[in-house]
Order: sequence, then C-alpha cells, then structure tokens
Amino acid sequence: MSGEASSASIYDALGLIVIRVDAELKVWYVNSFGLRLLGYSRLGQVFRRPLRELLGADLLHSPEFLAELRDIGGRGGVRQVEAPLTTSDGRQLWISWSIEERVGADTVLAPIFLIGTDVTRVHRSLESALLFRDIAQNTPLSVIITDAERNILFANAAVLAMTGYAAEDVIGRKPQMFSSGLTPASTYQEMWAALGSGSSWSGELTNQRKDGSVFTERLTISPITDQEGQLSFFFAIGEDSTRQRELETQLEAFTSTDALTGLRNRIGFFAELTRLLKQVADANTGIAVVHIDIDDFDSINRSLGHEQGDRLLVDIGKRLADTVRESDVVARLGSDEFGLLLIVPDLSSGDDYEEISGRLRAALRPAFSIGERSIEVVASIGFASFPADGNEPGELLARATGATQIAKRDGGDGAARFDRGLNTDDLQRRELLGELRQVVENRQLLLHYQPQLSLQTGALIGLEALLRWQHPEKGLIPPGRFIPLAEESGLIIAIGEWVLGEACRQMRAWLDAGFPPIKVAVNLSARHFHQANLYQNVSDALARHQIDPRTLELEITEGAMMNDVALSARASERLKEIGVRLSLDDFGTGYSSLAYLSRFPIDVVKIDQSFVRDITSNPANAAITQAIIAMSHKLGKITLAEGVESEEQMHYLRRNDCDEMQGYFFSRPLPADEIATLRSAGKRLPLGSGKEDVLPTVLLVDDEASILSALRRLLRREGYRVLLADSAEAAFAVLAREAVEVIVSDQRMPVMTGTELLARVKTLYPRTVRLVLSGYSEITAVTDAINKGSIHRYLSKPWDDEHLKSEIRDAFRTWKERFGKGEG
Repeated sequence: MSGEASSASIYDALGLIVIRVDAELKVWYVNSFGLRLLGYSRLGQVFRRPLRELLGADLLHSPEFLAELRDIGGRGGVRQVEAPLTTSDGRQLWISWSIEERVGADTVLAPIFLIGTDVTRVHRSLESALLFRDIAQNTPLSVIITDAERNILFANAAVLAMTGYAAEDVIGRKPQMFSSGLTPASTYQEMWAALGSGSSWSGELTNQRKDGSVFTERLTISPITDQEGQLSFFFAIGEDSTRQRELETQLEAFTSTDALTGLRNRIGFFAELTRLLKQVADANTGIAVVHIDIDDFDSINRSLGHEQGDRLLVDIGKRLADTVRESDVVARLGSDEFGLLLIVPDLSSGDDYEEISGRLRAALRPAFSIGERSIEVVASIGFASFPADGNEPGELLARATGATQIAKRDGGDGAARFDRGLNTDDLQRRELLGELRQVVENRQLLLHYQPQLSLQTGALIGLEALLRWQHPEKGLIPPGRFIPLAEESGLIIAIGEWVLGEACRQMRAWLDAGFPPIKVAVNLSARHFHQANLYQNVSDALARHQIDPRTLELEITEGAMMNDVALSARASERLKEIGVRLSLDDFGTGYSSLAYLSRFPIDVVKIDQSFVRDITSNPANAAITQAIIAMSHKLGKITLAEGVESEEQMHYLRRNDCDEMQGYFFSRPLPADEIATLRSAGKRLPLGSGKEDVLPTVLLVDDEASILSALRRLLRREGYRVLLADSAEAAFAVLAREAVEVIVSDQRMPVMTGTELLARVKTLYPRTVRLVLSGYSEITAVTDAINKGSIHRYLSKPWDDEHLKSEIRDAFRTWKERFGKGEG
C-alpha cells in the first residue's frame, strides 16, 4: 500500500473533515466523513471541482476563510479560521478549519490540506452565555456566581448598584465581603446545611454596603454540579428588601399605636400580652391584665365637646402611664377604655390587687384641667390574672372586662376581680347552645351571599357566603349570637362542613341555570382550618358538585393563621394544591407580624371594616389602609375592602388602588334567589360619571378565533371592555378608532410578530401598556422588546386564568400610575 493510500485510509477513520486542494483551490481528495457530511457518495463526484462549489454559498459568509487560502499559497505554514457550513441534511454547523501547505513528493499536485473540526456546540454555548450575560446585566435582581471555593466569578450591575462596589472590587473575592455581622449565626448554619445537602436555600441576610450602610437582602442560593455530580458553582439571585422591611415596620407601628394618645391600641395590647405570656410561661411569676372604663364618659364628652373630650383622654392616658413602671404596658383599647399589663408575683392573696387598684384610682382622682374647666373623672377597674384566670390573650382581656362590668353594676368608681362563680352562662345562653346542637339536622341553617365588586370595572366578580340561623320561634338569629357558641363548643366543625357543601351545591345550581362561573368565598373557623381532614372535605365537596376549584375561595382569619404558624403554612399549601383560592380576613386587627404574610400562599387580603369605616376622615386608618394595599400588591396579592357603606369610601379606595370591595353601599347580603335576580339584571357598582364611567378597555390581538373567544369570555366576566383584532392590520384599525389602555398580543402571527406590532404601537400610541402572550419560548426577541420598553410583560400559553387576570389588573394599575394622574 502506497503512503498516500495509507494516509487516505487513516483519514477515512477520522470524525473530521479532511480535504486536499491544489494551488488553484481545486479538490483532489475528501475523506469519507467529509463526503457524507456534504452529501456525496464517492470522491469522483467532487474530484477537480472548485472548493467554492464543494463548500457552497457558506464561503461567501466567510471572506476570512478564502483570504487565508490565497495567502498560504507558496508560503507554507498553518492557518486557523472558523466558518459556517450547511450540511446535506440542512443543519447549520460551525467548523474550525486548520489550513496547512505541505511540501513533499506526495503533495506536489495537491499541497494544501484543510482539516475541519465541528465546533458548533462551543458556538452555541457562547451564544447562550452572551444571552445569559445580557439578561443578567439588565435584570433589576442581583446575580452572583461563585466557584466551588466561593470566589466571585460574576456579579451583575444590580449587585454593584446595591452594594456600592466596582466590579474590580468584587471579582475574585468572597461574598463574605458584604457581611455586616448582624445576620444571626443560625441563619448561616441553616443556609450551609441546605447547600451542603445539594438543595437551594432562600432567606434574608443583613448585609453592608461599601459606605458602611446596612441593608436587608432576600436571597435564593443554589449549588451547581457538573456531569460527575461534583460541586462546581454557587448561583445566587436576590433583591434589596430594605424598603419592604421599612413598610412592614411602618405598618406595624400604625396598626399597634393609638393615633390620639400615642399609647398602644388594642392590636398593640394583644401583641404585648402574647409576648409576655411567652416570656413568663416558664417563670414563677404572673401577669395582671387590667381593664379600665371611665364612668359616664359619654356625658363628659357631650359637655366638653369632642375636641376637648379627646384632650381629656390624652391626659388620662398620661396619668396612667406615669403611675406604672416603665416596663409595664398601657394601652387605649377603645373610646374611653384603657388596658394595663403588669408583671406581678401573684394576685391570689389579694394584696397586690388592692395595692394596684388603689394606686390607679388615686392617680385618676385629682381633677383634670381642660381649657378653663376642671373635670373630675372616676373609673371602674377590672382585674384578671395569668395563669389563674386563663392562658389566651382574648380570654384574659374578656375576663378582665367582665370584672369591670361587675364593678359598674356595683355603682362604679370601684374595682373588681374576675370570679368564676359569677361567670356561669345564663339560662338563655345554655338554651341556645342546646338547640344549636341540632341545627344542621333540623335544617335551620341557610346562606346569604354578599356581592363583591371590582373597583377597576364595577363588575360583580364574587360573593361571600354568610351563615344565618332561621330559628322556628325566635326568627333570624344573627351570627354574632351563635357563632361564638359554636366555636367554644366545637359544633363549628359540623356547621362549617355544612356551609362548604351548601355553597358548592348553590354554585352548581347557578351553573345549571345558565349563569357563568363566579367566585364564592366561604369562611373557615380556626378549629376547622386545623382539622386534619379539611383537605379531603374540600376536595370531596368540589367533586360531588363538579365545581372548578378556582371558583372557590376559603377565608381564614388572621387569628386562625397565627395560632400555629407552622401548621397553618402546611394546611395552606395543601389547600392550594387542590386549586382553591385563599383569602386572609380581618387583616390588621390581630396581633401578628406583617412579615408572616409572605409565608402563606394567600391570594386575597381583606381590609377590615374597622379601618374602612372612617377612612375618609381618620388619617391613621387611611395610612394603614394605604400601607396594606401597597404591601399586598408588592407581594402579588389582591386587596378587598370590607364594610364599604358610602360613595366617598368607595372613591377613596379606588384612588388608592384597592382592587375589590363589598358592603352595603352596593348591597346587603342576599338570599340565593335574589342574587340570581341581581346577576340577571347585570347590576354594576356605580363608579361615577364622566371619564371614570368609561370601562377599562383591553385590546386582544390573535389570529386564532378560539383564543380570542376564550380570552374575551374570561375578561368580560371581570367587567372589562374587550376589543378584538385577528391581525396586526386589524389592531391598528381598532387603535385608530378606540381609546385603549392595555393591549395583549399573540407573538406568532402572519405578516408581523407580536413584538414587532407592539414596538410600532409604542411609537404610535405610547399611552398604552403592552403585553405579549405566546406559546413559544422566544427569549431573545422578548428580552429585547422588554429592554426597549416595547412590552410590559411576557405571558405564556396555555395560560392560568387567575394568573392572567392578576397580570391584567397589574397592567391597568401600571397604566394608571404612568398616564392616569392627569385624568379628570
């Protein structure tokens, strides 16, 4: 075998392209691998043909390749160049060519060798890396990548802006450079335990900027392993949560402080009592819970006038605070009610009780100077103690309040202690409890439904199921009389299951009557929420009546959630697995920390009616409501205001971006048949006249009629004015005729893509908020459009109804923030 034949045999065994050409760049040899890749079966088909014909038009895209070939002729040496190549089956490859001119007897006729290596994967990896870099550099979230030894390899612009360091200060160093020393050691232990087991970790670190200022960063860190399972990198993504923490602190301060006196309010009182109960639980000491009610304050207030009456309450609060120790707690619980929390050894002997009551009455006895008048006040004081009289905050205050009522019945201006002998139920209460045990079997329960309205569109978008007891002799018994009895006795479990089943049955009846689906909210008690079989009961009720889980909302009170945070979190997650919605009732009236809110998968935060009642005149309640709305939206949750009774309250809530409302301004709770009449009539919330009366308008653009129809049905039920276009041309025609705030466009359409359409709309109609809806992942086009401001958000097909509705609500809020300030 000749040397040339031997070489050819070796070349044929290689997974590389091997080509020999002469000085005129005509082909003399191609190995078997190269022939197959280029679509030829034998060498004769390409022998003596120009290299340009063999490699095709791809050479036109690489003038460097031809230049290297021409330059090598007669000079020898080796050249390296990369060029694209289209294979016989249409694949696009990148080939790294080694071009060499050889000298020798067997290379006289074809001295130039081209050896090609497929480097397509390298190119694609580079493109992916560049795309990641572009996205990472433009995201507002901080992104850090370290090696296995935790040396920083990459830190995006958000990291540098957040910390104040330059890139050269950060690269090569360890993330410990940001440590402030204020993060608890337990947090780091938890973090490294998770990362060491191969899991991701999420949490908050207190870090420090270059200038020494401290900030809170919420982080998710993931370990990245190679193909052999060895740790290679750590990937961290985070955001500065300092502002959110400030909002939480402000809201907690608002919700725990009485605006008039500066003392703690009822919420703050319960928070302190909860803290003290934990503090003294294992110590040989007790807590005196004191309730003080100013006798005949209504007469004093009428005589002084409200302004001077408020001045008197402030002075009473100061006297009480001056009478007790600095470590004791003084609160204003209501109009003329005050509460005290005192750490005491024991009240059972009566000595401490007598001493405390005497000191408090003596402090209040001297007359108060209010303006030019001298006012004398007397008070009734009630005592209860932990642990003798109870273990729960609400129970202890209720018993101290009961003792105050005993002091009042004795003529006032005195003090009384809680006495279990005086706390027995009266005959009527016992009788009611006995009848309550048979209320389900006797079919005396019924549900009324209170409408819930969108404050964006005025549409009826939901109902809250409210329990009523239709007693055969006593008539309609209000829930305030029998629900507490049911809670105390445990009967609430059976009653709650009846409510759940009846609500689902009624939802099915409305569907069968031809009404479109509507969300119905059902209240869960604290006992019901912590039942192990709750998950199964909800699933069974939905299945039995064939109800879409997304149309059922379960309302949980703040107190029920905070009773056992870990258990509540697990129960909430299981309920969300079914697909139901969760709402948090009575928010802001309990004694929880706002920080807990983000731990639960809550969809709706209900603003309690105690804040709404005087929202237009009470700065404290207005500030609390605004903070709840802002924080809920920050956490991606909907806000619903309860107890809206006036047009002024409704407009105030609308202006401050509250999403939904319920209350007597629109309708009292109604029986099911009256709800059907109301829905048939299409009654809406009266939002006002003029510009505010025009419904929020959304334009849907998609070339698939079925998609447009489904989206229109979904959004019309939310009360939006929905316009349709099946092409870019039709969309421009609609925009020329109609005022549109939000546009949702499909990405893949004939003639023009969604991002191209919305880029033009941005120029022609800049007062719009634009979203893309696509079933295809086109990261580059979408990222470019987002960076250029052409689109506000990218949404995926198939869509989740609740997620899509949430994004549309957010888009209209964004429109209002950007363009709505000058309206009206």
